[in-house]
Amino acid sequence: MNTQNNQENIFDELLVKCRQKRAKAQGFASFLHDKVILDLKHRLNEQRQGFHSVSIIGPFAKYWGRNLPIEHFNCHEDAQILPIKPNSSDLIISALYLHSVNDPIARLVQMRRGLKEGGILFAYAFGENSLYELRKSFEYADCENSGEGLPRVNPTVDVPTFGSLLRRGGFNYCVSDKISYVIEYDDPKELFFDIRGMGETNAMRERSRRPLQKSVLRDALNFYKKNFSSLNSKGKYQATFDIVCLTGWSSKPNQLLG
Repeated sequence: MNTQNNQENIFDELLVKCRQKRAKAQGFASFLHDKVILDLKHRLNEQRQGFHSVSIIGPFAKYWGRNLPIEHFNCHEDAQILPIKPNSSDLIISALYLHSVNDPIARLVQMRRGLKEGGILFAYAFGENSLYELRKSFEYADCENSGEGLPRVNPTVDVPTFGSLLRRGGFNYCVSDKISYVIEYDDPKELFFDIRGMGETNAMRERSRRPLQKSVLRDALNFYKKNFSSLNSKGKYQATFDIVCLTGWSSKPNQLLG
């Protein structure tokens, strides 16, 4: 399921924040963030400019700050009104969270205004095929048990749509690309704990409020095991995570100015 270009109140953002807070308190599953941070390090190394004022935004911004080779940075929790002063940052990092806000364009506009001339944004978010194995498994199980599909996995956005959001946010020289990670599990049930540990459990407004039936869970796990075995490791099961990286400048990049 892909979100549309017009923004809707898809998520219960208070619930999103509660689940992110729980993840930090009960054991943050950082492995995907670690992979994305490594990718960002490579991208930063490719930039022919220094960054003296950096803003990192997102529920896990402090974790990113501790693991990036940046000396001076400010960390900000997400909010509808971001606490970033206009024209204050050489670099803004959106730390893997825009996929779970109702109005990402508003956030992007504020980020653009927070950049100095020639400043750059790197924004990461979960993309289109993330957890498609789990989504398909629950779709099958729900149809088998009740004859209807229920929204059990957060919706995702494809690369072209994210790229469009970046341009609509007023950025220049926009680039959007995708990284795919395939994680292996001994049992698909382990994936549930990781999703919880990342603060990424279902937070849609239209989610089912009914307790998950044992028969639905059983059928979903059986479908998962039957259809999504790892291609590389016998006896393991795969879970796909797509990460979209958005890159945009407030104006002409610094290395091109003058």
